[in-house]
Amino acid sequence: MTYLLFTALIVLLSIAYNKESGKPDFSGTYIFNAQKSKLEIPAPSSATFTIEHKEPLFKISRTIVFDEKSDTWGIELTTDGRDIIVEESERTLHCRAYWKGEDLAFDTAIIMKDKRAANFVQYHLSDDGITITATECFRGPTNQYDNIWVLYRS
Repeated sequence: MTYLLFTALIVLLSIAYNKESGKPDFSGTYIFNAQKSKLEIPAPSSATFTIEHKEPLFKISRTIVFDEKSDTWGIELTTDGRDIIVEESERTLHCRAYWKGEDLAFDTAIIMKDKRAANFVQYHLSDDGITITATECFRGPTNQYDNIWVLYRS
């Protein structure tokens, strides 16, 4: 009984500490909810986001399915705003993550030959830790859209 009380106290203290620090732990696997989301792009048939978050390390991987074609992409960042450069076959990404209050912001500058685009996503974790709302703003030479992605912990 004493062990259970001690364990419960440790859990409660760690929850209070996380709330006090204003930095929620986003770790988990989340599933896209098309009905709750508001997308200006065609909605994928499914999407899964997996996040490993051990402050300040933040690793995200997402798999999105459009017309039975799966696309998986991921990145590992720190939440201190440090710029990470990712070289891909046809583009270079300049990415950074940083805190905006209790929300985690993710900025990406996309450079493709003579074209540039920018993507900004702000992640908000619900107080119960079940729902992520990701507000996305993309601006590019051929596409511009604003999306609200709603993801539920699986």
